[in-house]
Amino acid sequence: MGLGEVINNTGLFKNVDIKVLLPRGLISIGIILFGIVIGKLVTSGLKKLFMKIELEKKVKKSLTDLFLIIIRWSIYIIFFSLGLNYLDISNLTKNITNILITIPTFVGALILILLGFSVAYFLKKVILTTEIKGVEIVSEVVFYFVVYITGVYAIKTALIPLGEQITNYLIMILTGVFGGAGAYLLVKKFSK
Repeated sequence: MGLGEVINNTGLFKNVDIKVLLPRGLISIGIILFGIVIGKLVTSGLKKLFMKIELEKKVKKSLTDLFLIIIRWSIYIIFFSLGLNYLDISNLTKNITNILITIPTFVGALILILLGFSVAYFLKKVILTTEIKGVEIVSEVVFYFVVYITGVYAIKTALIPLGEQITNYLIMILTGVFGGAGAYLLVKKFSK
């Protein structure tokens, strides 16, 4: 049994000619390596730009690092996907592309959570500056409501590949769990 037969018997490489696969594989590796170089160059250029405009004095370093990581890995994923598509192995490419789709959706969900938490914290502090009786409860409710809304959008964004119905069921279950826990904690906190 030759190498070509073993590759065809795996199921992922149906009707693939080894004589075509080898050169395409080398070119695919070249595309992926080129993407790694481009990702590192773009990240390095952005880092120098951030230092030149003194962005770290205006924004926390961890936020700029997060932005650079997102940019670098987005470039890696694009070139990895291009390399796989050039291989022209439909079963393998389809399976890995489905996995690669989830990575940007999770990054988008994390960004939504970060923005939602920031907005919620800001609104909570603004509400607390007013000197109205019972403002603590209102600020807590607004804070958790904004976090909840952005959390729902983040879940919908992260779980796009799963489908609408599964995502909606998961959101309903999480709403019940976190709603009950949140109500318990608010009552416990303000009943003292």
